[in-house]
Amino acid sequence: MIKLNRSKAAFGRHSTFPLRYAWLTKGVRAIRANPHIFGTPEDAMVELGVGRNMVSAIQYWLQVTRVVAFPAGKTPCITSLGEALLGEHADPYLEDEATLWIIHWLIASNPELATGFYWFFNRFAMPRFREPEMRQSLTDFAEQELQVRRSASTIKSDSSTLLRMYAAGEGNGGGEDHLDSPLTQLKLVEPDPIQGYRSPRASRPFLPPLALHFALADRFHSDLQTPALPVRVLLYGGDDWPAVGAAFRLTEEGLMATLARVMDRYPDHYELRDTAGVHQLYRRRAVDPCETLSDHYRERRA
Repeated sequence: MIKLNRSKAAFGRHSTFPLRYAWLTKGVRAIRANPHIFGTPEDAMVELGVGRNMVSAIQYWLQVTRVVAFPAGKTPCITSLGEALLGEHADPYLEDEATLWIIHWLIASNPELATGFYWFFNRFAMPRFREPEMRQSLTDFAEQELQVRRSASTIKSDSSTLLRMYAAGEGNGGGEDHLDSPLTQLKLVEPDPIQGYRSPRASRPFLPPLALHFALADRFHSDLQTPALPVRVLLYGGDDWPAVGAAFRLTEEGLMATLARVMDRYPDHYELRDTAGVHQLYRRRAVDPCETLSDHYRERRA
């Protein structure tokens, strides 16, 4: 997870291709077989069975989700997160619903590489909207808060790609992208016959506890000096860190209900306390987010 850095922003690097089902796993396996595969686009095109622009998009989504690292001047490598999430002993075929929620969190919590996606899920609060409203709000965010100007076509690329990646159905422009995007299953964005789209907060009783546990562990792990977070910050952010409640589009009741399930399942990890009149979630022990995944998938295989 990365805190918003106003000097680093990335828009439109997905080449207008939403994330597709097999891409992350195919990319991880290609890197495992040949760490230099993305250094030769022609070889990557043959190995992955896609065109040149899709090769770039796959590399982009591998970076955004943090499953493969592409350090400048060094050999790309599968990260510990990549192995814990998509390794052969994890969930390479995205069969566990929690995996999709975690992939979503990894995208929505990466303001440096997926600035538009971070903005939409952490800053854009309109429960119903039309795409032009979304584009204008993203433009305002870039110009007023980030102090950068992006072309209308770049802003449109980010907004339309996000909608095709998350909103299933004809309302997102149709085509095959939404049919092959795993994140449409989460129903975080849906077509609205009146307003265009809707993305309201909801209780989301079927949100897997593992997804919230991973996101919380990731949030705390990214800021080890912070032993507790106010529930309001978890819900709404306001400190430039991604907010779990906002990213998962949870109401306060939904966050607290899912949090109760997390605390029941992982009783030694978190504690809720009122401190000086502020309702806060305390981290009882530091946890490597990858450890939460390894434990879960191991239990799932047992």
